[in-house]
Amino acid sequence: MMSLSAERLIHDSREWNALVTHYGLDCYYEYAYFELAEEPSAVPEMYICPSEFGILIYPYLKRPIAGTPFQDITTPYGYGGPVFIGSWSTDQVQEVRHHFLAYCHAERIITETVRFHPVLQNRELGQAWCDRAQVIQQTVTVPLTDPIDVIEGRFSSMTRRNIKKARREAVTVRVARPEEYASFIRLYRLTMDKHQADARYYFSDQYFRQLQDGRLPAELLVAERNGIIIAGCIVLYGQQFAHYHLGASDPEQLAVRPNHLLFAEMIRRAKELGKTALHLGGGTTRDEADSLLAYKRSFSPQQTEYALGTSILNPLIYDQLSEQHVKKHVLASQNWFPLYRTPVRQLSRRGEESS
Repeated sequence: MMSLSAERLIHDSREWNALVTHYGLDCYYEYAYFELAEEPSAVPEMYICPSEFGILIYPYLKRPIAGTPFQDITTPYGYGGPVFIGSWSTDQVQEVRHHFLAYCHAERIITETVRFHPVLQNRELGQAWCDRAQVIQQTVTVPLTDPIDVIEGRFSSMTRRNIKKARREAVTVRVARPEEYASFIRLYRLTMDKHQADARYYFSDQYFRQLQDGRLPAELLVAERNGIIIAGCIVLYGQQFAHYHLGASDPEQLAVRPNHLLFAEMIRRAKELGKTALHLGGGTTRDEADSLLAYKRSFSPQQTEYALGTSILNPLIYDQLSEQHVKKHVLASQNWFPLYRTPVRQLSRRGEESS
């Protein structure tokens, strides 16, 4: 029987980040990443449980459910979930889980959503943590331990041709200056318009300012032609991995293939910074034939699964809240979790009906 006397909650950003640094956790575990969440009432919280066989580190957002005395917890947009450092068995995980659930019941937390980190591959023990862990989609990872010519040799032949075309068309890529975020934001919103993106993907100016201000290890790479920025991507850097976060391009400049050169230079840059892998993410849908997923596969054949962990901690209240939500709104999706937070049909920031 292990002792859980040292389990505790952390809210202080300095103590939080000290643990992230000490254990070499990824950028998605940084306190500043949790501050990006565009939910003003959400509280970043980290649950830790040291034991004789390791330590559990589990950060999440704790969110009040409007109009009720209840709360839920979730991984922010991106990836994360519990990290089990050391030698953990399923039984040991479940024992800690028992104590964590007692805390959740005391705090009236009724659901839990975990977006498992595809590169960390923390889903195996996470399955013992959550009621359910389901693979949602494939994502693409570019391993960076080989020489750059070997890495580039894995690009598809079409991708290599498109990179050469971009260079012939005088497209260049560089690290942007802070003031150039405005150009990226404009292109990003154009890109969202083109893809008729849901309203929740039109991030606020404040979201981009937080990426720009240096608290989070992030970098904006831009592709330009004739002195004009025509594409860009925001890259997040952890201690070991790099992550493609957001991308944008001018729809009128796609013929000169700026995105292909941008991705190639993003890979080269992550390699130069000593990262062991660059995670490109997945497609816009769960379809294996998704065009964005196919594009990312053209840079690397290595796929990693993204899984979603879900737990209903108070079934009675969950059903009541979900039933109220379904009766009150026209829902944008039928498979959202938690059901009571399913986006509703509404006008996007550009005026089209969206979710």
